Amino acid sequence: MPRVHGLRQRLHQPQWDSLVRTTGTPAVALNATSTLFGSPQIGNLAFTNMTVAGQLASDQTYVVLALRCYLYFDGTNARTFYQQVSNQLFFTLTLGEKPQFTQGAWYHPAGGGVWSGGAAGGNPIFSNGVPSQESILKLARPVVIPVRQAITVSASFFPNGATNILTLINAPAGDDQMCITYVIDGLKTRDVE
Repeated sequence: MPRVHGLRQRLHQPQWDSLVRTTGTPAVALNATSTLFGSPQIGNLAFTNMTVAGQLASDQTYVVLALRCYLYFDGTNARTFYQQVSNQLFFTLTLGEKPQFTQGAWYHPAGGGVWSGGAAGGNPIFSNGVPSQESILKLARPVVIPVRQAITVSASFFPNGATNILTLINAPAGDDQMCITYVIDGLKTRDVE
């Protein structure tokens, strides 16, 4: 469908990409540093909603207002995953060749997801923040992503002494489930079709 000349539409649409989304088998093969938003998973909505690797589609622009990290773990090692991933995983948002924001996963609460104030079956509930719009990383100043600007997010794991969570992520128990998704939240501007 052809675009309507001179008209643009602005909408609130988070953009996301997943570092990992799997069960304990098959084993995962994450490196100490991985790049998001250049995903080979383009077209698989469970992993990413990007339609073009490394940039927004067509002549879209974006105003980044918040950053989020959704963590989900279940199974034998859920507690260890939550504690160590939030401690050892750091993200760097880069536009073009310029880093815009760097901080640990613990600083990026998800602002959504399953939550219970108590324990289910005697097991404690873990989460990266509480499911509330107030529980997100709101940027002090918006970050503008112009037309055809390269977008990357580096996900880097830094061991805590001798403890390296990548060892467990790459060889999880058979019942372990894991999802690590990074979300750029804000306003997208696109052509009207």
